[in-house]
Amino acid sequence: MWVDLLADEIARERTEPRHVVNDAKSPSGRVTVGALRGVLLHDCVTRALRERGVQAEFLYGYDDFDPMDGLPPGREDLAPYLGVPLCDIPSPDSSAGSFAEFYANEFTSVFNHLGVTPSIYWSSTLYRSGFFDPAITLALDRAGEIAEIDRAVSGGRRADRHPVQVICEGCGKVGTTVLTGWDGEMVGYSCVADKVTWAKGCGHQGRRSPLGGGCKLQYVTEWAAKWHLLGVTVEGAGKDHMTRGGSHDRAGAIVEAVFGSPRPFPIAYEWFLVGGRKMSTSKGVGMTAVEFDDLLRPQLARFSMIRPHYRQHVDFDPAGDTIPLLYDEFDRGADAYFGRRDDPELSRTFHYSHSSPPPADVLRIGFSTVAHLCQMPSVDVWAEAERRKGSPLTAEDRIELEARLTDARRWLSKYAPDAQRFEVRQALPESAAGLTEGQRRFLAALVPLVESGMDGDGLREAIHRLKGDHALSPREAFGAIYRVFLDRDSGPQAGWLLAALDRGFVVDRLRAASGQVSSDPGAPS
Repeated sequence: MWVDLLADEIARERTEPRHVVNDAKSPSGRVTVGALRGVLLHDCVTRALRERGVQAEFLYGYDDFDPMDGLPPGREDLAPYLGVPLCDIPSPDSSAGSFAEFYANEFTSVFNHLGVTPSIYWSSTLYRSGFFDPAITLALDRAGEIAEIDRAVSGGRRADRHPVQVICEGCGKVGTTVLTGWDGEMVGYSCVADKVTWAKGCGHQGRRSPLGGGCKLQYVTEWAAKWHLLGVTVEGAGKDHMTRGGSHDRAGAIVEAVFGSPRPFPIAYEWFLVGGRKMSTSKGVGMTAVEFDDLLRPQLARFSMIRPHYRQHVDFDPAGDTIPLLYDEFDRGADAYFGRRDDPELSRTFHYSHSSPPPADVLRIGFSTVAHLCQMPSVDVWAEAERRKGSPLTAEDRIELEARLTDARRWLSKYAPDAQRFEVRQALPESAAGLTEGQRRFLAALVPLVESGMDGDGLREAIHRLKGDHALSPREAFGAIYRVFLDRDSGPQAGWLLAALDRGFVVDRLRAASGQVSSDPGAPS
């Protein structure tokens, strides 16, 4: 699969004894699910490299020294902080030290739950500790060269005049300052009122050291500096960064020409959309990572991200049959992994959908079946599972079934289409009065089969045979069953439905609905 192919290519083209895989995010609000695609991609690549005997470390950075450039929905009170580094904005509550830390910790808890545990760094700490100081000095000394590289690579579209942004000593903003000079030790700057549309500068002018957190590098130069200082060898990014002459190309040229380090192995991946919408952390658009984590168990969440090729656009919509179909594919992956299906790619996808090697094989009842069982209070799900397995459930079987029950109940309550929701009627519905004579005889013919204890598969075959014997269309035959038990025209697999319900209840209902007519299709009414 694509993870293995990428790892093979990296190991073949980059012969470093140790790889540093990097990803980063600006925590400007509640992080959307789209950011998880990058996290899982880098996690899987790191794991694949290690499985090939290559030393690899996965770093994840929070760019909390970036300025706030937009207000999160409903947080107009933060307007005075526009332009201020995210690390210097108050946290929404006392659980974190800053706005950035609050949302970063929330996102970290999500990907930790998915089994991803990178080494985390904070850009504010790197700046204020002096880690970036050599890169800042070099960038200021070679500002003209960086601007020329920027201009040449971007085709003249982009050319930041200065490679750094100074932190204003008057208002604490970083997004509103303009560099006015550099003498090798101090920078001159002005905090300009109308430099950007999303923040207003205070007008302060001054001189200060750019080191130790006195300034931050412009985005593209900062990206190049991180690659150089952290020794990054592998880093992917969304396709918007990977366009010809875009930010990745510009950073790559700067890291090679100015910092003297090779650009990392690039991985351009497509967006992960929800309901056709591209998501934005700062604007609160789209499903959040927390919501996605609440929606799917970790292995399913990983599978949904890893199964598509990383260059394949994904539009995930939890409504309808998306989750049942995802579960079915996941189960086919289990079959491949445990040797019941010949599909090496699906087997490897199942492997990477677990943060560690998958546990022993367990009973996996189809998701749609579990969802149907959930809605039948007369059915003992655990007993039905044992009946299907043909032996007592192991502890691992029970854990798996409990996870599926939890997922099915959530899906039914929030996302399932009406056709998948049903309720077994305790009394014969009034609509059963509209059954035809042929439908009544068909139902009467089912009585002795149910009384015999026939299982769901046997009843399914019998239903198909009896509908022909009674000259009924599939819609007429199955509709009769659904009508008398569910008061609707559609429902779950009919044979299974009849087998799962209490036998006496089913027999009584069939007799009442058939009006005790003869099961012989040629008998008089």
